[in-house]
Amino acid sequence: MTFRFIHTADWQIGKAFGRFPAEGGVRLRAARLDAIDTLAALARTHGAGHVLVAGDVIDSEHIDDRSLREPFGRMAVHGDIRWHLLPGNHDPARAGGIWGRVQRFGLPANVVTLLEAQPSEIEPGVVLLPAPLAAKETSSDPTAWFDTAPVPDGAIRIGVAHGSVRGFGSLGEAAVPIDAGRRQSAGLDYLALGDWHGLKEIGAGVWYSGTPEPDSFGDNAPGHAIVVGIKGRGAPPAVTPVETASLIWMERRAVMARAADLEPIEQEIGRLGTRQSRLVLALALSGRVSVREAGLIDAVLARLASVPVAVDIDRRRLGIAISGDDVAAISDPALARVASRLKHRAETSDPAEAAAAGRAMLLLAGLVAETEPQP
Repeated sequence: MTFRFIHTADWQIGKAFGRFPAEGGVRLRAARLDAIDTLAALARTHGAGHVLVAGDVIDSEHIDDRSLREPFGRMAVHGDIRWHLLPGNHDPARAGGIWGRVQRFGLPANVVTLLEAQPSEIEPGVVLLPAPLAAKETSSDPTAWFDTAPVPDGAIRIGVAHGSVRGFGSLGEAAVPIDAGRRQSAGLDYLALGDWHGLKEIGAGVWYSGTPEPDSFGDNAPGHAIVVGIKGRGAPPAVTPVETASLIWMERRAVMARAADLEPIEQEIGRLGTRQSRLVLALALSGRVSVREAGLIDAVLARLASVPVAVDIDRRRLGIAISGDDVAAISDPALARVASRLKHRAETSDPAEAAAAGRAMLLLAGLVAETEPQP
């Protein structure tokens, strides 16, 4: 009979997402919790009774109590599935750390924390070899003990670890070396890895699952989990990556001369249709535009920001050119003098102050449009 399980990692529950406004961060954190429900549904669909989380379940040891309790409440709801949680570099199993708090809260009956490097028989004839981290970084390979682990003959051996495979380059954030040949040296049937936030096969039966919900604009295939099936000791594992992402992350840059330069991005987002409500958008603008075009650009940006889950618009490199006509168009003498000073500052200051002067002029132009009679 085939033993099936779900391999996932890098949930990082409670991640701040500080680059996005507060409401966007709330939505992004909620999506990471919802991913637990998605994984449970995936497990049921494929007849998998176990979910292995290869490290970084929690984003930070400083997470508040309510946010810390939430993922365990979600897992408890799915009582027909057993969740195996490995400490990673974000949530190491050290004295006085995050897992001590979890233990004090009390674990749901269907949740197992893999806090010690020792074999665990999770089903008859199926042994899990975990490599929990006790620190954010280490110079030694936490999977080295797999080679001599006491495992019953004929049992399926599954390793779970969090770190950087040697020879693959810089993976994720953990300064933790893992030998790429560990599956062979330890006689593993599968090695489940975490830390690289995207989907990646290192070798036969050695995979990074990536995070189930993307958390950045990386292009390393995030938003997946892996369904693994093993028929028996020594049989090649059947590995099926499945997309689990609910959100669409889009990062774009635009060099601006006029508002119309945003049309290709508007059209691209428009083609998403109803999926626009799943969009996480980061847009960086550069170039130099007139006061009038800057106002039109702001109107376009307001439309774009009204739909996505979260949006980050960077206008720091977008300059605004203030012309003599912009100043002359203001009939109020006091406001015209302010506009003249802003024009001078925009022409003579360093780029940062010039950009600030341009933004101030845009606000002034808006005020004038509201208060002065239009021709």
